Amino acid sequence: MGWATLVVDVEAGDDDKTRIELAAELARQFGAMLVGVAARDVVPPVTAPAAGPVIVAALLAAQAKDIQKHLDAAEQQFWAVAGKKDKQFLWRSAIDNPAKMLAREARTADLVVVGRKPESGGTSHSRQADPGDILMRAGRPILVVPPGLSRLDTTRVVIAWRDSREARRAVADALPLLKRAACVLVIEIYNSASEQEDAATAVEAVMEYLSRHGVAATAETRLLREASVASELLLTAEQYRAELVVAGGYAHSRIQEWIFGGLTRTLLGHFPKCCLLSH
Repeated sequence: MGWATLVVDVEAGDDDKTRIELAAELARQFGAMLVGVAARDVVPPVTAPAAGPVIVAALLAAQAKDIQKHLDAAEQQFWAVAGKKDKQFLWRSAIDNPAKMLAREARTADLVVVGRKPESGGTSHSRQADPGDILMRAGRPILVVPPGLSRLDTTRVVIAWRDSREARRAVADALPLLKRAACVLVIEIYNSASEQEDAATAVEAVMEYLSRHGVAATAETRLLREASVASELLLTAEQYRAELVVAGGYAHSRIQEWIFGGLTRTLLGHFPKCCLLSH
């Protein structure tokens, strides 16, 4: 079991260089196709009613021209980093909604590689793909890469377990990476002592599942002592010296996490480790 096609989100920014480098190396490790994807969408101009359709059309045409320049720059960056000589690499771009474009390309991919971006109202969805949108739309796992990281270290991996559909999906989706890991820790962080027994039973079951796939894993439960599950998870990853965390995404509703906060929101927007998430 492996990956045959990876998709990487490209925006022609400084962080994209290292993300492309990481995705290209990952694709080479798996002998997989890598598809670079870039998109930006036109935004209808706000004009006075007297401006007329001719002026609006001119504004839209000018905007489309600027977007095409940006997409051309993104393509140049992709090939400069990934290397034009590699016939396993492809490029796709369009004047379109970025998340919609990535989700469409994900239909033929095994993994979508995206940058870490805060989930906030300040991000223009016409210019940047929100990783939360991609997670919900793509039907594929996403690998969220922190800024500046050019290599994915899968030697030691932490699986953030909770007994949910999303977590089960994430563990199965991550198997190609887990099989390459030297050490895998399955951990459930519980809130009260009454949950400890069920948590222990669950992580032991996941450990046994992984062993049947040739993955040597250990299981652990931990009572929440930090300010949040995300803080406890980061502490665990640091103690375990893991650079990759595997987790289910949006086990609660996305709007609930946006209002009250939650693990997925932190993993998408603030977590300093690479995260493989599935929904």
